[in-house]
Amino acid sequence: MTNKHSLIIALEPDKYEIFDKRIMKPFTYQMEFKDEGGIKGSMVSQICDSVKIKKEKFEFFIPNNVAILLSISKKNKEASLEFYNENIINNIESETDKIKELKRKSSTFCDYIELIQTSIVFAYTSLEAFSNLSIPSNYTYSQKIKNKGTVEKFDKECIEKWIDLKTKINIILPEIYQTKKLQETKLWSHFIKLEKYRHEIIHQKSIDRTEFYKGYFNDDIFKVASSAEKIIQFFYDNQKLSSTNPLWPWVIGEKKEFPVFQADPKRFEVVGNIHEGVTKK
Repeated sequence: MTNKHSLIIALEPDKYEIFDKRIMKPFTYQMEFKDEGGIKGSMVSQICDSVKIKKEKFEFFIPNNVAILLSISKKNKEASLEFYNENIINNIESETDKIKELKRKSSTFCDYIELIQTSIVFAYTSLEAFSNLSIPSNYTYSQKIKNKGTVEKFDKECIEKWIDLKTKINIILPEIYQTKKLQETKLWSHFIKLEKYRHEIIHQKSIDRTEFYKGYFNDDIFKVASSAEKIIQFFYDNQKLSSTNPLWPWVIGEKKEFPVFQADPKRFEVVGNIHEGVTKK
């Protein structure tokens, strides 16, 4: 049984305050009274959930998972950039004790790697989550099988499992959102590098293979780490569908655009309030 329910947090969209960009966008329901002519009212509804921690119930507004992943990546990218400038670029003086100096630099190197790798992995993961969530349940993708002359079709579940992110980002999402291919934009080169760095972290095949660490000192590393948000922003800005889809996190298109639905007030039931909680079981 689900604990999810909605709280009416405002009556009009312009009265809603964005309090945390990681939280899922609320839904706006417009009440239509046909016999009175036109829409006469609305409400802004924020979805809630709860989890039991020991004996207490912990209630919260549902987060947007893409926003959570982007937030983790962004915080670690900013921290890695600050650390890089303060402890690597502007702190290169030598110690008299060479062993002590090598130990210090090695620890600094590891601290920086932790930050930038976290940013890279979560940036890539945010694109995986965004891509899978973007695929409609009735969507199918057709792919020609090389050297066989046949076509293989994939439904949503198979796309999520078997189609690589590069294909999703460059072919499937442009088809869904009706945009040009990502390959035709400047973002593509950053995505290719992001994928390369991420795969080197996750799929490392040799314990002594550490050459890929040196890529973290390239001039464009922080642009690469920031590319996931820019790619999602690209689809938001160029799509032909609705910009009010609840999939879009607040960090993308920060103006107040809400998922809007026509609603029959008879289909809603009041089960409690913010002060007393759910009073009707």
